Amino acid sequence: MGERKVALITGAAGDIGAATAQAFAAAGLNVVITDRRGDALDEVAARLAAASAAQGAAQGVHVMAHACDQTDPEATGQLFDAIRDRFGRLDCAFLNAGYGRYGALIDLPFDQWKKHVEVNLNGGFLMAQGAARAMRDAGRGGAIVMNASTAATHVCDLLGAYAASKSGVRMLAKSLASELGVHRIRVNLILPGVIETAMTRSLIDDPAVRADALTNTPVGRLGQPADIARMAVFLCDETAAGYITGAEILVDGGQTLHGYPRWFSADYAEPGAEWTPHSQER
Repeated sequence: MGERKVALITGAAGDIGAATAQAFAAAGLNVVITDRRGDALDEVAARLAAASAAQGAAQGVHVMAHACDQTDPEATGQLFDAIRDRFGRLDCAFLNAGYGRYGALIDLPFDQWKKHVEVNLNGGFLMAQGAARAMRDAGRGGAIVMNASTAATHVCDLLGAYAASKSGVRMLAKSLASELGVHRIRVNLILPGVIETAMTRSLIDDPAVRADALTNTPVGRLGQPADIARMAVFLCDETAAGYITGAEILVDGGQTLHGYPRWFSADYAEPGAEWTPHSQER
């Protein structure tokens, strides 16, 4: 077990996290999955174990599930202690856990603003710091991939708290890439576009919204969790991506070529206009 590389995936109970955990396991890495939702995490672990048993290439892969609230410094410390005790190493980390809710900033309760910052930025920092320390102490180098959003670089109406916190994650990743190079730890950032997940489903299940999003996606389809998973595995591969650090990779089907896909819009010519799904304005 000690010679097989180990990957950490946060937010692993979600669609993108679970897909990425499966991709790392299929690539032959031991996998540590974490999420604050313990029951859902156990379900993901069971699916991973079943998939590993069915894939000869992944025989011998071990899966460790450890529930953790990444906004809690003590809990994150316990997670990395558990990884050290179980595997004795950490080679790569996909920091994917996030939180996002729709709402106009002018009406957003402060506790909602704080939760976006706590989960996305503060939690991302704690996980990145813990992963970097584990990699530094082992002396083998490593790779950290942080999952942000195209909302980190483009205005996203009614998702401002999410966008602001993910913009912070973007600069955090770049700063870490600079500072951690001396420890041979690479840090890169993924900027997903519209990916079909539980977070986006409430909007894209509306046929008009889906049609509008597809109209503005040059590749002609929306993203799938596996699209992000494959990129995360690539960026963590020292052979394939060993000369890549400090990069931000768009995985958006070309949606940002002409600006950011608008979920909501308002008629600025009308004072006090209401925000409505963008597809209804066209």
